[in-house]
Amino acid sequence: MTDDNHISVSISRDFAASPERLFDAWLDPAMVRHWFAPGLGEMVRVEIDPRVGGTFRLDQQRGDELAQHWGTYVELERPRRLVFSWCVDGVDGEDLVTIDIAPVETGSRLTITHRMEADFAEYADLTRQGWGMMLEGMARGLASQSQHGQLFAPDSIRFERLLPGPIERVWAYLTESDKRARWLAAGSMAPRPGSAFALHFDHAGLSPQRAPAPDRFRHFEGGCTTQHEIRRFEPPHVLVMTWGDGREGPSEVTFELSEEGNRVRLVLTHRRLGDVDTLVDVAGGWHTHLAILVEVLEGRTPPPFWPLFERMEEEYRWHITSRRT
Repeated sequence: MTDDNHISVSISRDFAASPERLFDAWLDPAMVRHWFAPGLGEMVRVEIDPRVGGTFRLDQQRGDELAQHWGTYVELERPRRLVFSWCVDGVDGEDLVTIDIAPVETGSRLTITHRMEADFAEYADLTRQGWGMMLEGMARGLASQSQHGQLFAPDSIRFERLLPGPIERVWAYLTESDKRARWLAAGSMAPRPGSAFALHFDHAGLSPQRAPAPDRFRHFEGGCTTQHEIRRFEPPHVLVMTWGDGREGPSEVTFELSEEGNRVRLVLTHRRLGDVDTLVDVAGGWHTHLAILVEVLEGRTPPPFWPLFERMEEEYRWHITSRRT
């Protein structure tokens, strides 16, 4: 598209992600750090105020040069449309970037339209290449964060994660209260089948980056305690326990560990879950707890529980309901 004073360049890409997840990737500082100009330098400043009239600032250290980008949000229509101004240090003028997201059979199609002054027409191809590089980084980031649990029966879901070893260390994070408290819940368990134990959850305390619980989970802000029973205890490979107390009795969680070189494959299976709402809630919860476990074992600061849980719960609702329709 062109007019007398401006030109527009566009690029589209399909993603195996819901429109909501793709929209949020533009406003989540952790994701933006992952996909913004990947490989060109370290992101030293990511500030995002996600509201109409709010601003963003993205600074990247590229060798001796500090590349600075900023702008203002003009439209925020989650999950379909995002419009913002785009400014670059050292370049006069203000461009306009429009993000359109549409659902497709395999996930979502994202289209970027970058409107710039006609005087910069010689940079059109570089602009298209730059956004293409960023969309590739976004695809990698979404893939690494997704690793969705797989429904293998109407009431059962399975997750797999490859974790840093050795296997005894990972086993300790499943069975020792102080270590398990860093990613899931505290609570001592006796190492024998038939023994009962309690898990004490403090979701907000799993990260130093604390975030309040959503209103519907506000009753969990002071923590909560659940009752469980060991079904199998076979160190360092298999741990099986009951979980919850539904209308047809408790569901069942199985942790299986196996060595793969210097890594450990964790397979978490949750069986005998009930309706769609229960599946969605459980899937989002395990996904979030496992994301925190990965960060803890890798020696990184884990994300706050509640914002990630809400995003993943929405993602699983989309995946689970679309599978059933």
